[in-house]
Amino acid sequence: MEHAFVGVPRPRRWNVGPGQSFVNFESPQIHPIDVTPDGEVVLVTNTADNRLAILNRSDAGNLRLRTSVPVGLEPVSVRALDDTTAWVVNHLSDSVSIVDLNEGRVVATLQTGDEPADVIFAGSPRRAFVSISQENRIMVFDPANLDLPS
Repeated sequence: MEHAFVGVPRPRRWNVGPGQSFVNFESPQIHPIDVTPDGEVVLVTNTADNRLAILNRSDAGNLRLRTSVPVGLEPVSVRALDDTTAWVVNHLSDSVSIVDLNEGRVVATLQTGDEPADVIFAGSPRRAFVSISQENRIMVFDPANLDLPS
């Protein structure tokens, strides 16, 4: 089954003349696509443009761009916490952007260690575990109360 991406801009092409070269130092993507638990919203990191694309899925299986949210520098991973909230890991900004999917905006930013790579949610009570690649450690956050360290 082929899916149409309505309203999603095509990738940029870089015109490089003879004798010139273009080197892309973009960070590697870890988990660039996720779906909300209800299956209605698809989340995609746009690493090169420092954005999170929020797409709605139609009954026909097509995707339609709802909005594109500016996040930190070089988002490499996105995970849906629930149907209304996503956590975006920003590799170069050393941060995690928490995005309200209904409002289409960043509602909180968590500072992390050097070069975070991914986030997962687990446990009871639920916690967010953020891997910090350059420090070879895990930071733990409480999604229900971001003011308190876990």
